[in-house]
Amino acid sequence: SASAAPITGLFATGVDGAGVALAGGASDTHYSILSPAQQGVVINTIPGSWVNNTSTRRWIWETAAGTPVNVTRTFRTTFDLTGLDAATASLSGLWAADNAGLDIFINGAATGNTCGGFSSLCGFNIASGFVSGVNTLDFQARDDGGISGLLVSSLSGTADESVTEIPEPGLIAIFALGLAGLGFGRWAHNRRI
Repeated sequence: SASAAPITGLFATGVDGAGVALAGGASDTHYSILSPAQQGVVINTIPGSWVNNTSTRRWIWETAAGTPVNVTRTFRTTFDLTGLDAATASLSGLWAADNAGLDIFINGAATGNTCGGFSSLCGFNIASGFVSGVNTLDFQARDDGGISGLLVSSLSGTADESVTEIPEPGLIAIFALGLAGLGFGRWAHNRRI
């Protein structure tokens, strides 16, 4: 039977490969903006009304100043389910956006997870829509002026390990006997001709 394993390669926004917060102005190599195509950037200074940055998460946007404003941006991160059963995968986490989190997409399919703003984190759970191999997870955020930002926190997931079925010894013996019987039948037929 398969056992659940953690999905690797999932990161909060604004952190390095070890999950440690990056400095303001640094590129977030785990989150790219779909249009314009570029890496997310850690915002230098966030408003006091936003959810706080921590040592394991930072707000990101298109520039370190949180600009442009009055736009919608989609941020993408990827993870790989090779060696795991995609049908058993699930993800959970927290997110916030200035001004609104419009939806989260798994492999291009909307999940209906929205977030009302920047002053508190919204939880999400995704339990379907995964594929074998590389998967995409997109966060769509809309800004209505002032300063823009996206925050993803506590992103984690699990999936069962893929199991390769090994035939039972009895099935192997039956298969071998069947092959032997076919060989004997062919030999007997050829001897009669």
